[in-house]
Amino acid sequence: MAAEPPPELLLFANPHSGLGRSLRAADAAAEWARRRGRASRQVHDRDELAALLATEPQRWPELWVCGGDGTLADVAQRLPTGVRPVIGLLPTGTGNVVARSLAIPLDLAGALAVAQAGEVRRFDLARANGRAFTFMVSAGLDAEIAAEVAARRRGPMRRSDWVKAAFRAASFAREAPLRVRADGRDLGEARYVALFNCALYAGSFRVCPSARFDDGALDLLLLREPLLPRWPRVCFAALRGRPHRLPDGLLVRARSVELQGAAAVQQDGDPVAGGDLAIALDAEPLRLRAPPR
Repeated sequence: MAAEPPPELLLFANPHSGLGRSLRAADAAAEWARRRGRASRQVHDRDELAALLATEPQRWPELWVCGGDGTLADVAQRLPTGVRPVIGLLPTGTGNVVARSLAIPLDLAGALAVAQAGEVRRFDLARANGRAFTFMVSAGLDAEIAAEVAARRRGPMRRSDWVKAAFRAASFAREAPLRVRADGRDLGEARYVALFNCALYAGSFRVCPSARFDDGALDLLLLREPLLPRWPRVCFAALRGRPHRLPDGLLVRARSVELQGAAAVQQDGDPVAGGDLAIALDAEPLRLRAPPR
């Protein structure tokens, strides 16, 4: 009796990620699957992806995502509850924080090998007002910088866009105060708040070493005073992984957080609407393939 063919592979590519690298990665993955006798289907539209996963979840046990952290968050937003595919990540974004956190190779050949045969790892998923994020959400100065970058960008985001916006921050940043509650406890006002699901920030900077993506909790950082007047000191502390040791810093672990009056917010590097936010871990973590531990 002939062996049963492997299940069809679902590929999602963000056509706007990485100056076309995402589409090239998806084409390479489809060719890789074809040479091994495996059928694949390539999707570029988020709504089409959501419909496929909702109507035939059992048909797609494996989903390979070609893009960056924002693309992965978009995909996570559209995953059905109950039956979720194992995700292979082919990183083509700017920061690739999730891929770096899981030690997924950034080169296509290495990422393909991990997507095909890597160990399945748990990766906590969280939501802010229902919108999924994978590695962090913050309110304050970096969110204002993210909004400035988004307003000025033309095409894919580059690291240089962030550096230029950071140098201009004094001309547009307001660092308005907001109020914070964690697991029902009032933590008072702060000028900067960040929730970390993993240690890395902006690519390879290990800003919050205590954060773990598989521990069922978020690491909450508060800085109560404005950052701009002491910008070099804050950056130095962040690069050393010690922003919580600043005189006004506080680091706690929480499963749910409420932000009241957040003027500027960013999720996984993308600006989102501010205001009052309810942030909590999702009941179902992601399952991603990664190199063996």
